[in-house]
Amino acid sequence: MLERTKAIMVRLLAVPPEPSLPAGSAGTARVFRASRRYLNLKLLRWAAGQAATLMGLVVALAVFDFAAFGAELAVSRLPFRGLAPIALAVFEWIEAWGVIAFVVQLPLTLLPIILDWELRWYIVTDRSLRIREGVWKASEMTMTFANVQEVSIHQGPLERLFGVADVRVRSAGGGAAAGNDREKEEKSGHIGYFRGVDGAPAIRDLILERLKRQRDAGIGDVDAVHEPSTSSGHGPPSPETLEAAREVLAEARALHRSLELESP
Repeated sequence: MLERTKAIMVRLLAVPPEPSLPAGSAGTARVFRASRRYLNLKLLRWAAGQAATLMGLVVALAVFDFAAFGAELAVSRLPFRGLAPIALAVFEWIEAWGVIAFVVQLPLTLLPIILDWELRWYIVTDRSLRIREGVWKASEMTMTFANVQEVSIHQGPLERLFGVADVRVRSAGGGAAAGNDREKEEKSGHIGYFRGVDGAPAIRDLILERLKRQRDAGIGDVDAVHEPSTSSGHGPPSPETLEAAREVLAEARALHRSLELESP
């Protein structure tokens, strides 16, 4: 029943089950999925929210019962005593609809969480990466390594407890921001997250290694790619940089020899 319901939701929402591979050489694609522990964390948060909602519903029902008793008592003392059953029925109708609404929303809020986990894809090739996520609002982001400027790992207390982390990739134009500006920055398409993955350091290192290959091949900005969360130093110079430095040194030596010959 659950699988059939999920299939119906996927079909109604027109969610693509699997993204196409981004640009890259054949055989270099690596596919990563969110960890099952990430799903467990999302389900824990969902359960906590439902428990809080249920507690609020119980309190509301108790207040309504008290109000219904008071209304029935007040109406019974008025000349129109026949209104008492009607007032009581109205309160019972409101309570019943509150309980029905709570029960109906359970699968409607649970299934999207499961589908979001199942339909979340992260793909890395030798030239680019692609992130696909979302159910109600599906999104697919592609970044070429020529534009990537930063790769870092983010992990909160709950993520640390469940053993998962997010790999954050920032491309050109996605500078640091705070507060609401950070939300706008993430919606701008300059920042992508490999959310809730196992082995986040290995994924980060894979992206950095492929970024380095692009840099060594002379593609993109040599000094743009960095990873502030793990290293503050600079890597070895590229072959192009070394060749340029040798040419400058040779010209400087030639100029020095010519000056020595011209001096008396």
